[in-house]
Amino acid sequence: MTQPPSPDRSAHEMLQRNGPIFAALVGLTALAILLQAVFAGEFIQRGTHSSWLSAHDVNADVVIALAVLSAVFALVRLRAVARSLVIGAVALAVLVIVQVAIGHAITQSNDDGLIPVHVPLALLIFGLTIWLSVRARVLRRASRPGASRQ
Repeated sequence: MTQPPSPDRSAHEMLQRNGPIFAALVGLTALAILLQAVFAGEFIQRGTHSSWLSAHDVNADVVIALAVLSAVFALVRLRAVARSLVIGAVALAVLVIVQVAIGHAITQSNDDGLIPVHVPLALLIFGLTIWLSVRARVLRRASRPGASRQ
């Protein structure tokens, strides 16, 4: 007769199976956010807004999609074993949606007064993607059988 897997083993298997997928989603989100900075730098430096601003706008939708996908994946696949990743991923999705709304307010109403909020929020969002990637790796390592608990 076989015994059911222990909770530690089950958590380890879940993190080993789903952790890399989550890390890849967050990594793609971070890459899209980095591209946002490149696009913004181009239209700010050159003073022409048309094509770079359009790229920035389209890529914002990509960032939203990736952040929401990361949050949904975390909620569905990691909720039982990595609460910090779920909370971080949901916070990321909410912050990205707020960020895009602020960006649209800047471009649609020419309200440059929101730029001092928009830029630091972008840095916070990018930092959160880095934290999520590192945290996912730490949790996967810590879940290994015999690993010291943090």
